[in-house]
Amino acid sequence: MIDLPTIKRKVRKSSYRKPEAVKELERMADAEAKRQHPTMPHLAPRTFRDDSANNLTKCITTYLRLQGAFVSRLNNQGVYDRKLNRYRPGTNRKGLPDILATYQGKSLFIEVKHGRDRMSIDQAKVMQEQTACGGLYFVASNFEQFKIWFDKL
Repeated sequence: MIDLPTIKRKVRKSSYRKPEAVKELERMADAEAKRQHPTMPHLAPRTFRDDSANNLTKCITTYLRLQGAFVSRLNNQGVYDRKLNRYRPGTNRKGLPDILATYQGKSLFIEVKHGRDRMSIDQAKVMQEQTACGGLYFVASNFEQFKIWFDKL
């Protein structure tokens, strides 16, 4: 009898289940859109997910804006220089968080870490400096966790 190799099948990723906090954000965004555009009876629903770093960052920035905070998303990536045929480093300080915000007079630094992503040494230094100066720093790995932290402020 011939021994056939066993077939290795990919492990299927479980389907995304939207947390209740993300559903609440969608309701808030829909209500804000209706308030801003009262003459538009059929607006497309606002949809959010928190299953990637980019989607999580979008959820957080939108929620902060809806709560009345000043929000800015930082891009710390360098710029590709065609003449040099390489990336030039950006001018921002190393270790700055993904989101800077001010809410009710408080300075908020929010670093988005999704999946196996970990903080760098430079990010840990910025976190230490921010908290030493009285500012708030949060490392967000999902929207529900962030919302609980923010609602306690």
